[in-house]
Amino acid sequence: MSLLDIYYRAFKGYRKQTADNTGCEKDRRVLAESNVEEDRLQSTKYLCKIEEDWIQAIEEGLVFVEKAVGEERQFIRTNGEVVPIEKVRKISKDSVEHLAKHSDMITHVPEEEDDLLVPDKLYMVEKLSDYAVYENRFLYMMLCYIKAFIEYRLEKIEDLRRKYVGDMSITKDVVTKKRTLRIKAAVYEERTDNPFPLPDEKSAKQVQRIKDCQSIINALLNTDLMLQVAKSPMIKPPIVKTNVLKMNNNFKHALALYDYIASYKGQGFEYEEVVFNFAPFSDKIADEIAEAANLTSFLAYKIGNDIESILETEYEAEERRLKEEEEKKTLLRLKRLKKRALESNKTMEEYMLLLEERNRQLEKDGEELVTLRQEVAALNEKIDGINREKEELNRQVDYLTTTIEDKEREIVELNQKYIEDMAAVKDEHIREIAELNETHDGEIAQIKADFADELSRKIEEHENRVAELTDQIDDLNAQLQKTVSDFEEKNRELDRQLSDIDAAKQRILDECEVKIKQAEEGFNKDIEKLERSQRIELKKAREENALIRGELDGIRAQQGKLTPSADYTSRDRFIELEEEYMAYHKFFKAQWEFTKKEIRKTILWTKQEKKERKR
Repeated sequence: MSLLDIYYRAFKGYRKQTADNTGCEKDRRVLAESNVEEDRLQSTKYLCKIEEDWIQAIEEGLVFVEKAVGEERQFIRTNGEVVPIEKVRKISKDSVEHLAKHSDMITHVPEEEDDLLVPDKLYMVEKLSDYAVYENRFLYMMLCYIKAFIEYRLEKIEDLRRKYVGDMSITKDVVTKKRTLRIKAAVYEERTDNPFPLPDEKSAKQVQRIKDCQSIINALLNTDLMLQVAKSPMIKPPIVKTNVLKMNNNFKHALALYDYIASYKGQGFEYEEVVFNFAPFSDKIADEIAEAANLTSFLAYKIGNDIESILETEYEAEERRLKEEEEKKTLLRLKRLKKRALESNKTMEEYMLLLEERNRQLEKDGEELVTLRQEVAALNEKIDGINREKEELNRQVDYLTTTIEDKEREIVELNQKYIEDMAAVKDEHIREIAELNETHDGEIAQIKADFADELSRKIEEHENRVAELTDQIDDLNAQLQKTVSDFEEKNRELDRQLSDIDAAKQRILDECEVKIKQAEEGFNKDIEKLERSQRIELKKAREENALIRGELDGIRAQQGKLTPSADYTSRDRFIELEEEYMAYHKFFKAQWEFTKKEIRKTILWTKQEKKERKR
């Protein structure tokens, strides 16, 4: 019987003694109704959420570690020494080879040729199996490391699951004409051996899986191979990747498990604090606490008045009175039995047999009643467990509801952020277009100004040239009288030069127009390229938003919420819903391609393993 059972039975006996007394009931009721607002009772427990990845990795890796230990890899260690011939027990090939190289061990030559050649000493070889190879030492080091890894996390998980914190305080103030009673009590209890953790089937199964892994590791460490390897010095990281560790399938997976465990940085679990508040007290709890307060008040009154001897005397007198009453009742029952035996016209022996038979029947009925009471107690425990599960499910529902509300709020914030980002992108796009317009307008103006300057310079040069030609014409006019034929020839030459000047002028104007047109076309292409990139980014953002909303609606549908996250009855919103479907379909097809590749890898790898096993 546990201490809880003993205390509970003692408290039930105490309550039974005071249950039928009017004065005790009145005191309990007054205390229970006093200062109810100051009553406080809270209990705190912890719900562990263990991560699945490291448990699964250890479970899968231990399969290959067991096979690697089962290989019992070893090498033959050779020990040799030279001993006198009379101590030689067995001659081997190595002994003969050693003797051929060391003929100095032959000191006695046989007298006759047919006699045996007997050396004075001989080389003895002892070959022993040594299991302390590097791979076995690696397995021992890895098992010790994983054992410490599991023990560290399992101890913390069990401490959290079994942790209980209780905090209670009561303040009672009862004032009557003849009595003033003030009680202030505070109870704080913290323990890590609570046998009644929060009901969580998932974490309990995960803890059992961890303990199973721990048992497998302990069993492997207690094998003969590991006990032999434990006598050798333990290796230290970094691990030398020998050919066996790289090529042998079992050792390769064992090395992968070690690399995973050595690089694991997290705690491997999370925990949540669950607080239960029992204030204001129910009628039953308030009555029981008042009972305990009355007992405390009685103890203080008894010690304060030093009346333990008086109370002990009265207790013994009351016990004697009860004993005498019980004896009188026994005698009275015997007289009634004798009277009934005489009235039934039977002897005392026959009547006693009937009574024994009746007692056996009553005992049988009592056993059935005990069984029924046990069944009722078991059903009550089941009801209590169902109620606790119901409370836990309600708590989880509240937690999930809060989580969904948080996610919906995050989605609203993301949508708002998306709208703000799109507005910012749009403003940035407009600003960049304006900057490009200003830049290109300035470039075009600069190009026009440069070409205008160049054109003015050319015209000025041509005008200077015309002036020079005019001076030449004047000279020619002065010489006109000298010769007319020379003048006409010069005149034709001038006409040809003027036509060349006009052609050069027209060519320069055409080149200016071509350059201006090319600059405008480059500017338009830059604008189109920028708009195209912005449209692509906008499309990607819309697809990502569609995928997020599609996943949200899928999660809501899985949780039984048929109402979507938005109203899609309008044409524009239904088009958005169709875009969400297309985006999620595209995401599903892409993921399916990756999944098929992984399935093929797994199937091919399984076939390869089967072939290796057959070999």
